[in-house]
Amino acid sequence: KRETRFDEGSLNYRMLQSGIFGPRTDVYVDFRVDIARDYPHLDAFRRENLQRSHITQRWKEAGMQPNDIGIISDIDEVYTRDFLLALQSCDVPQFRPGQDCFQPQITGQGISFETSPDCQSMKKPFGHPNAMIGECIDRIGDSVVHTPGLRRFPIVRGGHLIGKRDFREDPSRKMYPLWEPWDFRRSDRDHGIAFEENNKHTAFHFHNFFDSFDSIRNKYKTYGHAVEGADSMPLSDLHYRSMSCFKGGWGEIGTFEQINGRTPILWNEAYRIARHKEMKDEVEADEMGFRTSSDS
Repeated sequence: KRETRFDEGSLNYRMLQSGIFGPRTDVYVDFRVDIARDYPHLDAFRRENLQRSHITQRWKEAGMQPNDIGIISDIDEVYTRDFLLALQSCDVPQFRPGQDCFQPQITGQGISFETSPDCQSMKKPFGHPNAMIGECIDRIGDSVVHTPGLRRFPIVRGGHLIGKRDFREDPSRKMYPLWEPWDFRRSDRDHGIAFEENNKHTAFHFHNFFDSFDSIRNKYKTYGHAVEGADSMPLSDLHYRSMSCFKGGWGEIGTFEQINGRTPILWNEAYRIARHKEMKDEVEADEMGFRTSSDS
């Protein structure tokens, strides 16, 4: 299991509260044991979505208002700096009051990096983070105006815990239901998708940017959709796309120089070279270790 790293009073906790997210940003750390623990055979992504269910309750307790904007993302998903500034500064139609909440979200069109700045995944576009005005968000908006809709609950163990909303347009409705945290992630990928001019990306996904491969292996052992036997297989078997960049790529991986659009501002050439070499050396050492073990 994972150890808690942000207990109140710990160095990590104090760092989060130190103002690194801005002098006016309140930072909360909540620990919760999900009801899904009672359903060990629950679908992994269903469990992952359940873990998000507390987000809107925390927003409500923190004083979020219907005219505020909520963003839901994994820790490794961010809008580009310039696109986030545009969302804060511009007149965004989806952020105007009086929404019907049919398709209220702004979805980042992201590019993904696998472990290194020089490992850009070329396989598929990435549709996160997701932003929405508070008046369309569960527990923040008015549920009398935006009455709940029917959800589809699958006939599986634990299926009653979370159901998928119907995202289709309904001519009989003038107002649509409020959005649960998992709805942000489960809507069609093209709902509210936002590009810069000339179809350039508006978000980044920094996948598996850990400081060591021990941390990556621990992730695959312990996260929401854990890999059984993660200790006994090379990293290239745990997540091929992350490791293939260091082994040839097979046409799925592009370099930093191939990025068409904005790039992370802290990724200077010295950092990119050092990070890529460090990860490549670790991949080779990891595979050599498993080959040595299998030969002995």
